[in-house]
Amino acid sequence: MNAKLSPRVEISLDNLLHNLKQIRSIAPGTGVLAVVKDCSYGCGSIMIARTLEQQGGVHFFTVARPEEAFLLRKEGLISPVLVLGEADSSEIKEAWTKEILFSCNSLDTLRNWIKSGLQVRFHLNIDTGMHRMGLLPSEVEDFAKHLQNSSGNLLFEGAFTHMTSADVPGTETVQNQLASFRKALSVLRSHNLSPVHIHFGNSATVMLHGISECTLIRPGIALYGCKPDPAQDFLLDLKPVAALKGYIVRMKQVPAGTPVSYGAHYVTEKTTWIATINAGYGQGVPRFLSNKGYVLIRGKKYRIAGNVTMDYIMVDAGPEPCIGIGDEAVIMGNQNGESITPDEIASMGNTIAYEILCNLSTAIDRYYYLNDSIVFHSPGSIF
Repeated sequence: MNAKLSPRVEISLDNLLHNLKQIRSIAPGTGVLAVVKDCSYGCGSIMIARTLEQQGGVHFFTVARPEEAFLLRKEGLISPVLVLGEADSSEIKEAWTKEILFSCNSLDTLRNWIKSGLQVRFHLNIDTGMHRMGLLPSEVEDFAKHLQNSSGNLLFEGAFTHMTSADVPGTETVQNQLASFRKALSVLRSHNLSPVHIHFGNSATVMLHGISECTLIRPGIALYGCKPDPAQDFLLDLKPVAALKGYIVRMKQVPAGTPVSYGAHYVTEKTTWIATINAGYGQGVPRFLSNKGYVLIRGKKYRIAGNVTMDYIMVDAGPEPCIGIGDEAVIMGNQNGESITPDEIASMGNTIAYEILCNLSTAIDRYYYLNDSIVFHSPGSIF
């Protein structure tokens, strides 16, 4: 198959920089700790981080796992990187000279660092309600005492927490969590431990709540042009960064009463043409779009006919189609003034745009656009 007819992900770095500007408008002068974990939510962490650093003036990043941080460093990123998850001693040793920081997620972690004599730059994760990772506020006193009795091999640089429900209208959880977080910070300061960096402002918190205490805002999904909750309106003018596109590879005329795709859930009502598009759930088309999702072809929406398959979807093009083999089919993105956004797709599946983006396959090509020109082509599987 001609390479130009292969399914692809397109990434708008222009939209990324636009979203960053929108986010900064809420908290001018506050530093940005950009979340680029998990392949930058499917958008490709190398080019996203490089663009934010070189074009957007972002000088701090955060990832989920050490290997993500090492990859960014290998690819030329020079800004500090905070690892949110766990790391073993060999990874911590390697990180010391590479401006890679770690999260202290438990007292056991702190004790191990002290016992091993490892040199570690770190931020303290305080669990104020998420109950995923981090020290409970009741453990902060012990943390402070252990740290004060350490040999000086640990550099305590920041403290953070994670809001559980900042996108819920009328929620009291943010203020409750903040009260708990402030109390924990007071305990730290009573032991002469004052973190240089404080951050709890994820996308929803930044857009809906005050973050005056933060030295860093920590945007994730908003950077990629999506809303924390697709059912709500948020103040910022966000533009989706990622698009998923395929191409029509077959046109087939079939009679009335023809079942289409697995399970025969779609049956043609009359003689019609079925267009086969070379993208399916193996490339990132959610299976819940079966029989109800749409694609854009020549600026017109066509409903998906039948179940989404691993590598293909089909649409009913009608008895006299005005589309043909080689036409671009936009599953997610813009075409001729029309659009299908990740938030719209997420709403159809009662899910969130995070899942839609993270499910974009890294095995297909990614094309990165800046100033409406391709500036980088990644052939896939190098993320």
